Amino acid sequence: DAVPAEDLVSQLGTALTELRAEIERLAGLTGAADRGARVLPALLGADGPRSYLLLSQNLAELRATGGMFGAYAVIHADDGRIRMREQGTSAQFGRFTPALRVDEEVRRLYTDLPGIYPADVNLSPNFPAAAKLYREMYRRHSGVTVDGVLTVDPVMLSYLLQATGPVQVPGDATLVSSQVVRTLLSDAYQGRDDTGQDAFFAASASAVFDAFLTKKVNPRVLLSALDRSITERRILFWSARSTEQRTFADTRLAGALPEQEATPTVGVFLNDGSGAKLGYYLRPTATLTTGDCADEGRRQLKLRFTLHSSAPDSGLAKSVLGLGMAGDPYTARTLISVYSPAGGTVLSARVDGKPTPLGSGIERRRQVVIATVDVAPGATRTLDVDLLTGRNTTGTAEIWHTPTATPWTTQVVPAPSCKQ
Repeated sequence: DAVPAEDLVSQLGTALTELRAEIERLAGLTGAADRGARVLPALLGADGPRSYLLLSQNLAELRATGGMFGAYAVIHADDGRIRMREQGTSAQFGRFTPALRVDEEVRRLYTDLPGIYPADVNLSPNFPAAAKLYREMYRRHSGVTVDGVLTVDPVMLSYLLQATGPVQVPGDATLVSSQVVRTLLSDAYQGRDDTGQDAFFAASASAVFDAFLTKKVNPRVLLSALDRSITERRILFWSARSTEQRTFADTRLAGALPEQEATPTVGVFLNDGSGAKLGYYLRPTATLTTGDCADEGRRQLKLRFTLHSSAPDSGLAKSVLGLGMAGDPYTARTLISVYSPAGGTVLSARVDGKPTPLGSGIERRRQVVIATVDVAPGATRTLDVDLLTGRNTTGTAEIWHTPTATPWTTQVVPAPSCKQ
């Protein structure tokens, strides 16, 4: 760091810059390994048996953290040995009345729904809060209190299958890395009723994790799959033990937008409003442009978000079309929540260039606006939002967003520092 790269000939300057980037990346990896080494033995039952809920996020029905919590399994860990046992679905829980207690900020944004329906606990992108709600719902359903909650999604399973190779679901399909997302989020709905779909999802998760735990896999490919899944927030984990939770609370694995930040982050999160399984067909794009400098060390930001639907206009199963709350059952209704940077504000918003009614509130020191957008098959809708960062933030802004079946196309357009 002490070497002035600008004084070097270009070849050396470029090499030095690349070396610094590699060292920074290595520091991140070894830092994560260090944290993991401190907590992993206890998490795997070195100090006594542990149990965890493994939840599958169904990206066909979008929720802020990824998808609706559908199939679940209970994982038992004892002295390093891991077993997957009980399996079930959120639908078996029913509804909870009176509603479980929901944080007041979340309740003002999303009403009591997260405390009533297991499928709605993650309407907010704050995963630790969703994990606590689901854990309590499972306790009331089963009488068992687990030690933590872990979520995965079909895209993460596709990465894992690159390490394990194809996996046979007993009595059913063979899961292949290149096809598993389509298999689970599209093909599974053809010719299966709700019970059959839930059973297939549960059996698929069990088969992949059995292969993960028992097959000899390439460790380099496995670590790459896990690293990519964590980077994309497709693996989320919450521990009920506060000392363990604090160890990784500021990492992507924890899935919580920070309340304090030095570099501004803008959140774009999606919730299905159709009561359907059309999320598989949505293609999101987001561009965040750095704007003018403002008072008190603030900075203007401009977000342009587009949502395209590749859904057909006929031929989908009834279970995919669901409630059809947008009117036309093939039109995807999506609730788009935009979170300002911590300590920042939302200045204005437009849908397809026109002012639109918005829900609004505050969560984790961020102003939130919610736009309801209907996207017909083949159509594209655009949401523009003007924002202001918190005080004295520096660096290039980042976008946090809902993981979806198809990777987002994102771009951040930087600008010179206000000090320059």
